[in-house]
Amino acid sequence: MATSPVLSRRTLGTELRRLREAAGVAVSRAAEELDCSVSKISRIETGLSTPRRPEIDTLLRLYSAPGAREELVQLAGEGKQAAWYDSYGDLLAPGSALHRFIGLEAGASMLRQFSSGAVPGLLQTERYARAIITASQPTVSGEALETMIRMRLERKSVLRREPDPLRVAALIDESVLRRPAQGPGVMREQIEHLCRIIEEGSSSIEVRVLPFSIGLHGLLGGGFQILSFDQGESDVIFFEGQDGGGLQEKADIVRAHSDRLDAAWKQALEGRELLNFLREVADTYDE
Repeated sequence: MATSPVLSRRTLGTELRRLREAAGVAVSRAAEELDCSVSKISRIETGLSTPRRPEIDTLLRLYSAPGAREELVQLAGEGKQAAWYDSYGDLLAPGSALHRFIGLEAGASMLRQFSSGAVPGLLQTERYARAIITASQPTVSGEALETMIRMRLERKSVLRREPDPLRVAALIDESVLRRPAQGPGVMREQIEHLCRIIEEGSSSIEVRVLPFSIGLHGLLGGGFQILSFDQGESDVIFFEGQDGGGLQEKADIVRAHSDRLDAAWKQALEGRELLNFLREVADTYDE
């Protein structure tokens, strides 16, 4: 699995929190030992900040867990490494929900999602991505637009990751496919791209469509994405939004959305039925 600095920081923070709680040490006591604020301990334990080696040593002494040092120091080193998305600092503010999500996605084993507004980013063609960005941010043009396109396409590298590409289960609402994209043939090209993905029978990408014919369903609240990890880290959910979206890690919230996604997944079109449906929709668009 490729190293993800954001995931390494999260794993480090999770383990430090587990060790602190196992030792019965309060957050205020840990902050006192490091001579820092309680908020700094919180940022470390939530993966928003990386502790220095002396700070790790101090905390492990307090938690009576010196045996964990080697692993945690390695995670701290990985957490300070630069990642490809760091070069897009103007678009991805460090520590923002979207920055953390893309960082976690880089190290995740699986992405499950429901899309109600647009074709999922990892499955978009370049022309469709351009149309989406232009429509959602009409004042963006020139170099800024090209940078956004480049970042979106570079994000697809997780699908080619060796030896373990990100596994994707994408559920798309029919409304997404019925909404025209600006430009001749853009939407047809995008739908045909989805058809190719399905025909190739990739073991790492599965696409299904939730048709209007099923009526009301449990995912009417909007799109979201759930990341899962091989390292034993808990799942996280990212809610899509014009303001950059929001990241949520509370187990009950993630579980509730996961259950609704699983239920809708079983109602969706798949396989040959889906291919026939997609081709019919594609034929409604001009070349």
